[in-house]
Amino acid sequence: MSQTARMAAQPTQIYYGWIVLLAIFMAGFMVYGGGLYSFVLFVPPLTAEFHWSRAATSSIVTAFWLSAPLILLGGSAIKRFGAKKMLITGIFLEALCLILLALVSSFWQMYLLRALMGVGKVMFAVTLPYVMSIWFSRRYSLSLALAWAGWHVGGLVLAPLTSYIIQNHGWRTACCAIAAGLLTIAAVPVLLTQKAISPKSLGIGLDGDPIDTSSDPKLRPSVEDAPGTVSELLRSSMFWMIALVSLFFFTTYGGLLTHEAAVVEGAGFSPTLASLVLSSTAGFAAVGGLTVGWFLDNYSVRVAGIVMHGLLFVGALSLLIVTHYHSPLALVGYAVCFGITIGGGDLYFVALMRRRFAHISVAHSYSAWYFCQILTLLVSGPAAGRVFDLTGNYNQTLTLLACSALLSAALAIIVMRKPGLERCKI
Repeated sequence: MSQTARMAAQPTQIYYGWIVLLAIFMAGFMVYGGGLYSFVLFVPPLTAEFHWSRAATSSIVTAFWLSAPLILLGGSAIKRFGAKKMLITGIFLEALCLILLALVSSFWQMYLLRALMGVGKVMFAVTLPYVMSIWFSRRYSLSLALAWAGWHVGGLVLAPLTSYIIQNHGWRTACCAIAAGLLTIAAVPVLLTQKAISPKSLGIGLDGDPIDTSSDPKLRPSVEDAPGTVSELLRSSMFWMIALVSLFFFTTYGGLLTHEAAVVEGAGFSPTLASLVLSSTAGFAAVGGLTVGWFLDNYSVRVAGIVMHGLLFVGALSLLIVTHYHSPLALVGYAVCFGITIGGGDLYFVALMRRRFAHISVAHSYSAWYFCQILTLLVSGPAAGRVFDLTGNYNQTLTLLACSALLSAALAIIVMRKPGLERCKI
């Protein structure tokens, strides 16, 4: 009996999809927790050492998203090269760039390396909804939430650790430490869990169910085999409405995340507390992602959308209060509201896209939407930094970000008024 047949014949064995999910969780722990959450803490020391403007230093953080145009090729790249190669290549590319980042000092070199880190992150991230669609159907949103929770748990753990390394050993040492984590904690688990490419190769069905699913309509084949194309998606007015909602939503999201540490320190709090706020935000993101993922598998996409937009606005408003009143309570409110938004926001948009475009492969629909998200994140941080440079404080910046959240909510109401959003399962 072959190894795959033996695995399929053991009903008590853990479903291999959960093992794949655990490996991706650990990889995301470093790729996102180290590559983005922790890198936000580099803005103050880079500003202090090189005397660059706040717009310039924040643009190094958001150069992570400069690879946005490549995302449109994500679906085709997955089909051609496979998810495994893209996951591993993305991790190694980000690690290499971090090592080189510790060796350079000029702005253009740092910006270029940070942009290449973004290519690695995109190669990793764009595959996740596709991989989860291969292994899960009934638990799709929850599985994706668990995969993305690794990103936020990484921020929870790595933000204070990175802050400690920066304060005691410098930001260059912090770069090398994150790179070491990428080569071990991230790469090794992914490499060890690639012996099976799908449940079918193990003789089982999605979610670990029997492979014959004809009697249960909920257990139909994974959406990676859907026939729709990217060009069909781009011709849809509904897609562009969702893209516009995403524009305003992630303008607020990106502006808050990029400048979070600088806002907290500028309000008179210590760098250590700023890192703890960032860490707490990541922790609530993990909890929020799991909660929203479970909710989307069982209840209304509309309600999830209302909650996400409301929390985003309250988060921006809370951080604005911090700048005026030096309020620890407002900091807690910000960490909770914005953290849950980080964890659940992407899940909501993925669920919305899957529901609206059930006939199009996740590899294609997610790549097209993710392009809109990343392009927004690319410009939102520097734009917010530019407003700060012009005004000398974050009051106007945060006010504009709160207004952007309201615009996103108003447009989302139009999108969600359309029929067919009772459940996100397809």
